[in-house]
Amino acid sequence: MCADANILTPGQQIKAVLSEDEASRLVELRYGLQVKRIVELVAYDDRNYRVICEDRIRDNTHVSEVSKDGYVLKIVNSLDSQKTGFFEAQNELLIFLSKKGFTCPVPVKQTDGSYYSCETIGEDGSRHILRLLVYRPGEVLCKVPATPELLKKVGLFTAQLNKSLEEFSHSGYDNHTSLWVLAAVPRLREFTFALEDKSQVELVEQVISSFEQRVLSILASLDKGIIHGDLNEDNLIVTADGRDVQAVIDFGDSHRSCFVFELAICLCYMITQSKSLEMAKHVIEGYLMARQLSQQERQILKVCVCARFCQSLVMGSYSYQREPNNYYLIKTHEIKWKLLRQLWSMSDQEVMALWGIQD
Repeated sequence: MCADANILTPGQQIKAVLSEDEASRLVELRYGLQVKRIVELVAYDDRNYRVICEDRIRDNTHVSEVSKDGYVLKIVNSLDSQKTGFFEAQNELLIFLSKKGFTCPVPVKQTDGSYYSCETIGEDGSRHILRLLVYRPGEVLCKVPATPELLKKVGLFTAQLNKSLEEFSHSGYDNHTSLWVLAAVPRLREFTFALEDKSQVELVEQVISSFEQRVLSILASLDKGIIHGDLNEDNLIVTADGRDVQAVIDFGDSHRSCFVFELAICLCYMITQSKSLEMAKHVIEGYLMARQLSQQERQILKVCVCARFCQSLVMGSYSYQREPNNYYLIKTHEIKWKLLRQLWSMSDQEVMALWGIQD
């Protein structure tokens, strides 16, 4: 087993380096599946691939049939690959949610019956966890109009997901953390050198300071449980008519945290998708159909949303410096800076009134 991991530090190289042919050979070796087509998917720190396999299985009694929709092969970055307990927890979480009726990627067993292996990849001999998940087809939310009706369904789905996860626990989540958990927002100070100008750094510092004073100081009093941690426009699959949520994918940022953080993270991305601060009220309206917000949660929601904007902008800029050909990392930055400035300039009372959650 790998040792406990630390949080990412500036300059650290953690993404696996391999070709698509090498990735295909790993699928065949560990899962007994013959790769017919493989395409790399955009991602931050991991290597993710869409894999279509031939309709035959070799030496894997744990797979009864080949998925016609294919699979997602995940080669985890070397830092997170040290957290084997987290991936055991994540696999159990996906199986739990599937049994609860949620459509999500379920893990596939390797030929030896395990759900993952730790592989040596690249010339530097770094170790990377290898996983295979059933691919969930459909249109991602970013490809459809962010209508009030759809956003309301997103809010309801978010609350229902968290209500179901109140019943789930696993020791692998007990101490799991990363730079993408909202409670780690103060660590952004180490990466603000990647921002373009001084005004951006100053704005991020204002948000971080407020988050420390107003949110981290009351963390112990907020309702907590396992959250998805990244309910964005690329991780929600919608129905064919674009009016409801059909599936949720990518639980790589799942962790134990405050439920209000889940809503705040979702709001950040739905605001971006709709290009409107006001549209957040529809997400919140749907959310309140299944889970209520305490007075404390309402009062800190604005700063939590701003904190997620800062995470996305700072870490996206940092990652883009390291991968300048990966435009995915900054594709929404222009509108996010605009929305963050607008939101930060408003008072809490103005925001709560706009979102329909005033005291």
